[in-house]
Amino acid sequence: MDFAVYRRAVVLFYRQLLPLTSLGSGLVLGSAVMFGNWPLPLNTSVVLMKLSTFPLIWYIGQRTWPNQHWFYRNLHLAQWQLWAPLVVFDTAGFALLVGLIRQLAA
Repeated sequence: MDFAVYRRAVVLFYRQLLPLTSLGSGLVLGSAVMFGNWPLPLNTSVVLMKLSTFPLIWYIGQRTWPNQHWFYRNLHLAQWQLWAPLVVFDTAGFALLVGLIRQLAA
């Protein structure tokens, strides 16, 4: 498999799970607003809170689309090859969003 096919498969997978990852980011940001911890500092605990939402996203994704991995398995992709870039890019995007909000609030 070449890199272009892999990249398109990961983008398709991420696009399918984007509403769930956005919901996880919204939960972390919303909890900061509710507990008066606004603007949210970008530190290890915030990143760990975001990373702790991925098991829930994985569970909901498995229940919502139970056969989604067969499509990717036919492309010879393992689940970790789909989830690893999703976790990295989504966490990096979340960190950039928190940093941007912090800069705008200052």
